[in-house]
Amino acid sequence: MKGKTFLILLVVAGILVALSFLRFKDEKPTGEFTMGEKLFADLPVNQVAGVTIADSKNRVTLVKGDQLWRVEERSGYPADFDELRDTVVKLSRMKIGRSFPGSPDSLARLSLLAPSAPDVPGTGKQITLTDPSGKILADVILGRTRESEGGGSGGQYLKKADSDTVFLVDGNFRFFKTAPAQWLRKEILNIKADVVASVTCYAGDSSSPVYTISRSRKGEAARMTPIPTGRTADSAKIDQVLDALAPLTLDDVQAGDGKPPVAESGRPRLIYHLTDGRRIFIFPDSDGKDSFTLRLAAKGSIVETEADDTQAPASKNGEEQSGEPGKQEMEIPAPKTARQINEEFSPWVFSVKKWQFDSFITQPTSLLEAVKPEGDGTS
Repeated sequence: MKGKTFLILLVVAGILVALSFLRFKDEKPTGEFTMGEKLFADLPVNQVAGVTIADSKNRVTLVKGDQLWRVEERSGYPADFDELRDTVVKLSRMKIGRSFPGSPDSLARLSLLAPSAPDVPGTGKQITLTDPSGKILADVILGRTRESEGGGSGGQYLKKADSDTVFLVDGNFRFFKTAPAQWLRKEILNIKADVVASVTCYAGDSSSPVYTISRSRKGEAARMTPIPTGRTADSAKIDQVLDALAPLTLDDVQAGDGKPPVAESGRPRLIYHLTDGRRIFIFPDSDGKDSFTLRLAAKGSIVETEADDTQAPASKNGEEQSGEPGKQEMEIPAPKTARQINEEFSPWVFSVKKWQFDSFITQPTSLLEAVKPEGDGTS
């Protein structure tokens, strides 16, 4: 080949290379990701209207209602909005540390197989976000966390459900919840002891109280009546009863019979009389083994009192939610009226922890100090 011809071919080749560079320099090849960029930078957080979370054993569906997010598997009981918001926002802000193609072995080793895979080891936790029309906005399988040299979390392995590309991101979902009961709004009421004027306990449908704890004015020590001759009240136990609503939280919940709770023969009830005029009725029940449940109702009208904090801020009890995971009002709401309490809580049967159940003491003898043996030498 003559030198002149070779030179012409070399120039043509250079022009073709330059044209290719100009055409593709601003385009990112499919599947290429830059370290430090957000994996879900375009996630429309405030369009999320449904969240489904699953692992190999559990599944929970969170849906946006008119005002509250609700847990579908618990008959629409309000969900923990703070937890939901934090989860969605964390997902939208995760940055890529590195990425690599996942093989069947690596996906199983990193627990990135779909939880729907039957009887297969190495499954992860899947979170799917949808908009109001049901369109999928994000579908992610969360795998193992990466341990750092210091023993802490060095990030989270995850992948998109429709791809085998594995990402190591800077956030982590180490304690991610998947059971329906774990996504319930835990707080029922938060009524401080200093706004409880009295507590009256009744046995079943009897109109005569078995005991009363009361004080004549706010700030005074509460007294119990009646007290048997020769006995004294246990102040710690009295405080335990007064503090039982601060806060009152649930472990799980189920729909009731559709009727408000009422006094029943053989079952005790406690009535908390508040300084603002409301009365909170507590109906505890137990099978004597491992089931501790209660129902509640309210009566009375709120009257003007000095400023108090009988309810927690909206960010804690879930009131006044915007319905959008990225937004929420932070104002402290006014105390719930009796009507609001009944509408929100009367239809439900709440499962509570034993220690909380035990705070609703129904046996007057349990509020008395132990009898000291005669001749024990104490004064």
